[in-house]
Amino acid sequence: MSRWTQLTGATALACAFTSSAAMADVTGQDVWNDWRTYMTDFGYVVTGDESRSGDTLTITNLSMVWDLPEDEGTFVMSMPEMSFTDQGDGSVAVGMPSTSTLKIDVDPAEGEALNATVALDMTGMSTIVSGDPDDLAYSYTAASLKMALTEFVVDGDAPDELTFEMVINNVIGQSTMKVGDMRDVAQKFSADQVTYELRVVDEAESADVVATGSVDNLSFEGEAVVPSDYDVEDPTALFKAGFGFTGTFSQGGSQMQLKGTADGDAFNVETSAGSGELEMAMDEAGFAYAGGGSDITVNVAGSDIPFPVSFEMAEAGYELLMPLMAADEEQDFAFGLTLGGLAVPDLLWSIFDPTAVLPRDPATLSFDLEGKTRLLMDLMDPTIEDSDEFPGELTALTLSDLVIEIGGAELTGKGDFTFDNTDTQSFDGMPRPLGEANFRLLGGNGLLDKLIQMGIVQEQDAMGARMMMGLFTTPGPAEDELNSTIEVNEDGHVLANGQRIK
Repeated sequence: MSRWTQLTGATALACAFTSSAAMADVTGQDVWNDWRTYMTDFGYVVTGDESRSGDTLTITNLSMVWDLPEDEGTFVMSMPEMSFTDQGDGSVAVGMPSTSTLKIDVDPAEGEALNATVALDMTGMSTIVSGDPDDLAYSYTAASLKMALTEFVVDGDAPDELTFEMVINNVIGQSTMKVGDMRDVAQKFSADQVTYELRVVDEAESADVVATGSVDNLSFEGEAVVPSDYDVEDPTALFKAGFGFTGTFSQGGSQMQLKGTADGDAFNVETSAGSGELEMAMDEAGFAYAGGGSDITVNVAGSDIPFPVSFEMAEAGYELLMPLMAADEEQDFAFGLTLGGLAVPDLLWSIFDPTAVLPRDPATLSFDLEGKTRLLMDLMDPTIEDSDEFPGELTALTLSDLVIEIGGAELTGKGDFTFDNTDTQSFDGMPRPLGEANFRLLGGNGLLDKLIQMGIVQEQDAMGARMMMGLFTTPGPAEDELNSTIEVNEDGHVLANGQRIK
């Protein structure tokens, strides 16, 4: 390669970087215009007085008003002042007021009217915006963010005392706004700790209740796609226009205490949890929600409770998947639940089982359901509430990973069924199923014997239970093992282990 070629290539590369940096400059006016457009696209009416002094654009008397559908109320965010200062390096420093106000007025056609005011306080807030007008990057930090309820009135009545305060400490975050045919938003933030306190006093009910708590190491990361043109009062149109979001919250640990008196009775509830996570996603394809936590403890005591109640759980998890929009083709849905390692202290066990007849191993409940449905109506359609028809059809259902462990017994199972929606006569209005489910019970008879020994189950009741198990199960190879296969065939017959029972 010649020196000339090297020189021209290096020069072209330098020019490319230089031009990119120049194009990346953003002004305070650009940031304010984009921020105002973003809020307007979400249905807010944004007003404020603009003025400029040197490199700083200042907005005073800023108000953002969002009207609820059918004139049932308003949300109003008020800020005395915001500033946008060009820093000379292509970035903008955004100055936020130390205190802002959120006022909520709701007066529905049916139900109670609500008037509430929340004060938003920021300490040590710093926000820097860079990029270009169509691709803005925000970087912000705050020593603390505080939200405090200053007014709460329901149908003209206010409680004798109601206070609520939440503080978020040491906030660090970044977000990007990229504008094209759609607005792409990406956000992430972290906070060292979130604390909250709620107190309610109602003299008429002799109630004085206080709730306090905290969440450590809270973080969030998510993305959203927002259409630039849609009807904010039509959620179906919003999703069909391409709206969608995904997000994940995580925490390091949490604790909560609820204590007080009500009608003269004192009570105290304490909970704590270790690390946990919550994932959410929603778009035209559907809604997904999943989360879980670990090392959960609950302690409950009160003057009207004969003895303290407490338990621990090693893990808890849940997931939900459901479609939202009508479609001719089948759509997936799912629901799962896990409650693992549920244990109660020996003191509580001794109340019900003083001689330790039952094994005191932790209990577990876990299952996953997956299926397919055909939605006949959009679930976001407000008129769905006026319909007497079920908005969809169940076409398939699969049970997997069923585990129930308690008292030394274990039940496991799985199953797979399809459903014929053209036949709702064979099963009393339910679409006719086709498929089978298999279950395995270990230690069932042993558990029943122990319940008889404890006096919880009578001998005659146990006899009936054993007859039912004999009808629906067959012995397995292991000690105290029972197996069962429940089948629905193409003729609509229900079979238990090959024997027709319907």
